[in-house]
Amino acid sequence: MQCTFLVAMLLLGTAASAQARTLDRYYDLVRPHGHPRPEAVFQSALNVCYAQTGASRYRADTAAFKRCMRTRSYRWLSVTRLRPRCAPGSVGPFAYTYPDSPPPAAPEPQPIQPPPDAATGMPIPGYSY
Repeated sequence: MQCTFLVAMLLLGTAASAQARTLDRYYDLVRPHGHPRPEAVFQSALNVCYAQTGASRYRADTAAFKRCMRTRSYRWLSVTRLRPRCAPGSVGPFAYTYPDSPPPAAPEPQPIQPPPDAATGMPIPGYSY
C-alpha cells in the first residue's frame, strides 16, 4: 500500500514539474525621450513585485502582481506559454528549436577526391569515378 502511494506521489510530482513555463510581457509607460528604461530597472521592479506579492516566476502573473507592476509604470501586455525544453520527437535534450527559427542548412556537398597513390601520397592522375 505504501509503495503504491509513493509511486503515485512520484508520478504526480514529475507531471507537475513538466508543465510549460509562461512569459509575461510588459510595456514601459515612462519611456524617457522615446527609449525604454534600462533592463536593470525592469528587473528590479520584477524582484520587488515578486517579493511583495509572493507570485511564482514560473506561472502566469497574478492580478496583484500586475497591479504592483502598474504602480512601477509597467503595463501588462500579454502572456506566452513556452514549450518544454525537450519537445516530443526531438533528437535529444539539447535539440530544441524555437518556433520562428529557420530550418538548419543542408551540409555542402563535398567534391569526390581520387584516392592517393600509396607510394607518393599524391592523387592518382587520370583516375575518375
